[in-house]
Amino acid sequence: MARTKRLILPLVLMLSFFACKGKKDTPSPEAEMAYQAEAPVEDSISVQETDALQSYAYSWNESDDMPEVVIIIDDFGNSAGQLLDDFAALPPEIVFSVLPDLPHTKTAANAAIKGGHEVLIHIPMAAENSSINPGQRYIQVDMDYAQIKEYISEFIKQLPMAVGANNHMGSATTANLSTMNQVLSILKAEKLLFIDSATTSQSAVYTAGQQQGVFTAKRDIFLDVPDVSDETLAQKIQDLGKYQGRKEPVIIISHCHNRAKLEAMHKFINQITAMGIRIVALRDAFPQAVS
Repeated sequence: MARTKRLILPLVLMLSFFACKGKKDTPSPEAEMAYQAEAPVEDSISVQETDALQSYAYSWNESDDMPEVVIIIDDFGNSAGQLLDDFAALPPEIVFSVLPDLPHTKTAANAAIKGGHEVLIHIPMAAENSSINPGQRYIQVDMDYAQIKEYISEFIKQLPMAVGANNHMGSATTANLSTMNQVLSILKAEKLLFIDSATTSQSAVYTAGQQQGVFTAKRDIFLDVPDVSDETLAQKIQDLGKYQGRKEPVIIISHCHNRAKLEAMHKFINQITAMGIRIVALRDAFPQAVS
């Protein structure tokens, strides 16, 4: 049975790759749900072999034509302690996106800086699903400029080391051109870039960035959606093959909710670097936007 599974799984991965080749990585309900703050959990998961993903068959390997990768980990600020310290021990190229207004916002940001990580402000924004709460304060559709500026200015005060921002949830807000023009005009004055977490296919972020003269980039892959099983991680690695030949870095987002996601990140990093992928910080990926 085990031998049969080893034979079938690579075939399934190959078939799924060709089935999705050329498809745009569009958001799903799971993409928005990935942004719901989860209570931090210290799991008793046993540490697995970090080379477990080597047993999968991929359609690409050690290609000189593969782009660099930017990895952003969202939702820091809910917890401190050993789990935060262990995330901070990840390679310094990994970017920390920290939520404002949380008990450990500053603790998480300081841990990131101590570990050599760049910091983004994870700006809470309204979701299409009004039952989802983005946070204590969040940017709503058609909110007036003064209110947006007040919120963002306060977020920057909490996270003055940030090199930019990305949206927490935000499928409603990022689809509204008027609101995003105001958000980006405020970030421009602070010389901050914006990464669109791409929780909606109707995003107005790129257009607003063009109109405001603000550098923006878009998330390509959610690493931990729908889960962090080896099968899902292997599929995400396989999906990187779609970007062969691209000049811009591939932007990958994951989350810091629990130790399972940390262990998945270790496995993912080990596998893609072994396959020749270079992980870069934002300053190296987008030197025109980060001083």
